[in-house]
Amino acid sequence: MAKKRLFIGTLTTVSGIETVKERIELLGILGKWVEKENIHFTYRFLGDIEEERIPQIKQMLKNKLKGTTAPMVTYKGLDVFPNLKSPRVLWIGMKSEEIEEVKRKIDQALMPFGFSPEKIFKPHLTLFRIKKLRHATKFKSYIFQMKEHFFDKKVEQKVCLIESKLTSKGPIYKVLEEIILD
Repeated sequence: MAKKRLFIGTLTTVSGIETVKERIELLGILGKWVEKENIHFTYRFLGDIEEERIPQIKQMLKNKLKGTTAPMVTYKGLDVFPNLKSPRVLWIGMKSEEIEEVKRKIDQALMPFGFSPEKIFKPHLTLFRIKKLRHATKFKSYIFQMKEHFFDKKVEQKVCLIESKLTSKGPIYKVLEEIILD
């Protein structure tokens, strides 16, 4: 039975990423940047889903999200996962009141498919996967400087069901369904 690796998210662009890129490269940090066309935030990672279930998931998402207000999102602050002692992922933070409601409805839509609501939702934009950190002190200092940095503010109207094909060059994303919020 064929399966597809799926997640629900929003592909987006945010101003100020190029400046961060320049600074990280000046610090000599080795790693892999997320391709511009792949920058997104995730509402829910689904994993490998049987192809015949995909139309039902699409329909349930459309039904649950109908009439939902598109979230106004403030992109603010640069940070790392898991922590500054051993940073692996560089990301931009997101603030939005409405995004929680969108997430709640997505979780409701997925319950009939065996997904229970997630306890922790920390929306963010992954920018860079860190492989080797030189100048750790300078890097930490930069992250502290950027903790409250304002990047962008905009309405995010699209919620997409996205297929993620993993390749040696990085993931290739294909939007299977796009839902436009009000």
